[in-house]
Amino acid sequence: KYGHPLLDRLDEILKGQKFLVGNDTFSLADVAVASYLLYVPQFFPDVDLQKWPNMARYMMDCAKRDAYGKAFGAKVQGYLLDFLEESVSKKEPSSKR
Repeated sequence: KYGHPLLDRLDEILKGQKFLVGNDTFSLADVAVASYLLYVPQFFPDVDLQKWPNMARYMMDCAKRDAYGKAFGAKVQGYLLDFLEESVSKKEPSSKR
């Protein structure tokens, strides 16, 4: 339903690394890309992220960062983490935030 070649490519890039520029280096590139990606669940709550497991993992890694919670608020952070956990596992989130 939401297939997109650019998301397919991003998922492929993230297959072998944790972040965009390097495996252990969170960078400005991650701030830019993750900021946009993390709006997707808020505006498209029925999106199925299982097609892009590496991108979903990346989104979760970025949303878990303390700085993300400080920038967007604990409520938004909690919503996104719950959404991502549920979307990836297709079961109830482990906890309600």
